[in-house]
Amino acid sequence: MQKFSSIKELSLDLKNTLIDIIALRADFELAMVEQISPWLVNAPTVDDRLFSAKVVSDELNHGWQLVRLLEEFNVKDKLAKIVDARLGIHMLEVSNLPLFNWEDVIAFVFLVDRAGLYQLRAIKDCSFEPLANLASSMIKEEESHLFYSENVLKAYQNRNRVQAALNFWFPRALEMLYRAKSLNEAHLRDLNISELTNDKLIEEYVSSINEEIRKLGYTEIDYDKNLRYNIVLK
Repeated sequence: MQKFSSIKELSLDLKNTLIDIIALRADFELAMVEQISPWLVNAPTVDDRLFSAKVVSDELNHGWQLVRLLEEFNVKDKLAKIVDARLGIHMLEVSNLPLFNWEDVIAFVFLVDRAGLYQLRAIKDCSFEPLANLASSMIKEEESHLFYSENVLKAYQNRNRVQAALNFWFPRALEMLYRAKSLNEAHLRDLNISELTNDKLIEEYVSSINEEIRKLGYTEIDYDKNLRYNIVLK
């Protein structure tokens, strides 16, 4: 598989595909900063506030690293939209919804951050080395977010409220994975990230989520029901 260390080595088609991937991910990361930030002061415990601070710090760093990478593609209009975007005008619906309660925050991180992690694991082998390196560096921090959210879910007292949050956020987490399916598969193969359009990635995500949910003592979420939700979204 050919490796690309510089944008100058890329064809126009591959550049455009990478721009779409990087822009969507940058917008997602910066949107999470908006969504989690209120919980820096509203989270129920000191540990929860520290966790919120870590998530905000990590996602802000990821977002700006992706923005810096996108700057190299000379797409000023797209960059301006990402930098100026606020809740309500982000690229994904999941990025435009506020987190009204702490159960929302934990379910969001557990489900939506995990979908993002699946995407990063597919991107880390990208033949465009700057993006591959960035994805690899982001994975460990995203995994630490999931570890904390799992521990909170395991010990949470009001399990009905958590179950409701899991049911709400599950289909919206799938939106990110389905959005990648609109990308050109041939271009993704050339970039060694064709896994992004593979149904197996979504199936593995759904299977792993429901396995974790069962282990934590919650009710698994119906895949077909939520799949129909995403078809409507498209």
